[in-house]
Amino acid sequence: MAFVAEAWAQSVYYSNSISSLKGKALRDTLHELAQTNHRSLTYKEARQYLFGDIHLEDATVGYKVKDVYCRKNFTRKVGPMRIPSHEELNCEHTWPQSKFSGSYTKTLQKGDLHHLYPTDSRANSTRGNHEFANVDEGRQLNNCESSWFGTSGRSSSTYFEPPNEHKGNVARAIFYFAVRYNMEVSTIQENALREWHQLDPVDQVELQRNEKVFQIQGNRNPFIDRPELVSQISNF
Repeated sequence: MAFVAEAWAQSVYYSNSISSLKGKALRDTLHELAQTNHRSLTYKEARQYLFGDIHLEDATVGYKVKDVYCRKNFTRKVGPMRIPSHEELNCEHTWPQSKFSGSYTKTLQKGDLHHLYPTDSRANSTRGNHEFANVDEGRQLNNCESSWFGTSGRSSSTYFEPPNEHKGNVARAIFYFAVRYNMEVSTIQENALREWHQLDPVDQVELQRNEKVFQIQGNRNPFIDRPELVSQISNF
């Protein structure tokens, strides 16, 4: 029944002509769609939903929230609509706050659930505002063997590489943010994200998360609902 409901919601949300659009025409259409009915959340509201609803799971005793960078389960001070201690579990902005668009309010971008994920606080700090890419030479994070931090290819810049099972989520979150806020993605990062989008396809958990976010803030991530749209945009 849940699958049928999600499919119905998508059919109502998207127009039939969207699959025939490409390039800028598709970007512009998705941008307009993403900003229509988008309810702006305060940062407190966003964190309450993120930790206390969207990523909240039942544990053997009480509740748990799993972070996406280190695969750790956090059980202290978590529960329905609760915000855990930021010293242990933090709210990751997949698109860094320091690189937000100046054309939209910081509140709108900071509380946009489509690019927010729970992360181990130290891993969150290490990632900082570094872009994502496949790390060729680098190191694993301390007490976090699932993510890497270092250089990529011929670039001397530092990049961050998340666990394999989160790479597709990162790609689709970045693509969403770029379209929603009319931002550009660097070539090195975009090349990696396109690869990750294919290697880590949308799963049921991501579909359900997208549906929950839609119910909360009123818009959807089109690259989760329609993964094929990524290939119809040649440059993010």
